[in-house]
Amino acid sequence: MRKNPERLAWIVLLASLFACISLAVAVPLGIRSYILYTLVPQNVTLEVQRGPLGVTLAGRGQPVAVDDQRDDIPERSILATYATAGRLVMHVSRDESTIVATVQLYDNTQVVLVEARSPRFAASHLPHQVTLDVRTGRVRISASRDPDGRPTVVKVQTPHGVATLTEGSYEVKVNGTTTEATVRNGEAEITSQGRQVVQLDRSERAIVYSEQDGGQIVGPLPAARDLIVNGDFQAPLESGWVAYNQQDEDPPGTVSIVTNEGREVANFYRSGSNHAEVGMRQRVNYDVRDFTSLELHMVVQIVDENIVGYGGCGTLSSECPIIVLIEYKDIYGTDRQWLHGFYIGEPAPDWSLYPWTEQIPQGKWHTYESGNLVEELADTPPAIIQQVTIYASGHSFQAIVTEVDLLAQE
Repeated sequence: MRKNPERLAWIVLLASLFACISLAVAVPLGIRSYILYTLVPQNVTLEVQRGPLGVTLAGRGQPVAVDDQRDDIPERSILATYATAGRLVMHVSRDESTIVATVQLYDNTQVVLVEARSPRFAASHLPHQVTLDVRTGRVRISASRDPDGRPTVVKVQTPHGVATLTEGSYEVKVNGTTTEATVRNGEAEITSQGRQVVQLDRSERAIVYSEQDGGQIVGPLPAARDLIVNGDFQAPLESGWVAYNQQDEDPPGTVSIVTNEGREVANFYRSGSNHAEVGMRQRVNYDVRDFTSLELHMVVQIVDENIVGYGGCGTLSSECPIIVLIEYKDIYGTDRQWLHGFYIGEPAPDWSLYPWTEQIPQGKWHTYESGNLVEELADTPPAIIQQVTIYASGHSFQAIVTEVDLLAQE
């Protein structure tokens, strides 16, 4: 080299050229890749509906009892319910008012929050991503697009396979030997441990068996028949429902569809000092004599209630801020009713409460499952479900309802 400085100069010059070209290409590509593919953690909130919930935070070995709402649940946290219930809410970190997914945790459920991430930059085409490991129990998952149209993909891992869920509403049940995935609304891809794949559409379900039981997927199967039309309020209220209003004096109450936390809900509202009732009815007229299971599902939140300064359901236990009424004809031809009401706050000392009323926390979502009404109404078995009414009754109230399902299973 020392005898040929020209060669050394050319080597240095060419190396510099290649380095310059590499940097000129690599730096923009690196920046582009960073903008398009970088993900940041979502802000995940745990809402306690019936406490306490057992929570093992990531990196900590011992579970803690959580009785109230907790924000910023980190990835790899383990959540467990017993005779309790709660809800995970995934917010976009740069806009906490935007909710991209919710996970309802039912009794005796254990879930690991594996991942909850969103693109750092708006220029990215990646979806919001949530990964759950459902070890046992039952969850109901809702995934939605954000206001900019970015979709959400939820991956649910179980001991028997993986369910990949897009925008919609889903239910996953896990026991010792099977996983059952049901699509209420949306599309899902179910993959077994043996790599068998089944596609599910709206109102379909699949059962995934463990490897010891063959590792097969049975499906698509029909989901339980939903007797309610437009229970998620994606269509105008007039699609399936008839609104009504009754009051002793003005002002009247209102029921309307509004957007709350990224999903459509029925909003019942009134501000007054005398009695009023506002609601919506749906004619069903469905023969259920051949069904072995009939279950009502709905999600309720009572924002506010005031009956002359009290909560409860009024002097006659009939003024709950939300009541659901099922009218049916039994097998003997008699017209009958089934009711369930929700309220917040405490009633006046001399006010009674019907056994079908239930106190729920103010301002928090409450997921209600009726249980099997065929068994509950065994003394007067329903033959025809005639009508379902959801209404608010009282003086001043605001309550919201969504995910109204009346599921019939043969």
